[in-house]
Amino acid sequence: MSKRFRRQEKYAEKRVKNKTWRKPRGINSKMRMREGGKPNAVRIGYGSPSLRKSFHPSGFKEVLINNEKQLALVIKLKAEKTAVRIGATVGGKKRAAMLKMADEAKIKILNR
Repeated sequence: MSKRFRRQEKYAEKRVKNKTWRKPRGINSKMRMREGGKPNAVRIGYGSPSLRKSFHPSGFKEVLINNEKQLALVIKLKAEKTAVRIGATVGGKKRAAMLKMADEAKIKILNR
């Protein structure tokens, strides 16, 4: 989401964080009824362009990999605008080997 949406009554209480979006549900909620002067709520028209959807904010196409075979496939494709994210369940030894392979092939790793 490129647009920052404010949560209902965020200003009223300190413990309500602005990072988390929750749909306004009150029966008399002015934000739910889209009254003027109130913050905008998430709706269909605010989506990102389809050409930009699967891209990382850095501009690279993001690919999730879990083993060396998948990394070798990415290296084989030689995509300059591809960045790799190593899966969270990959252990230390394999992660180190994958990092070394990626460094040799000059591939950007997003979660180093």
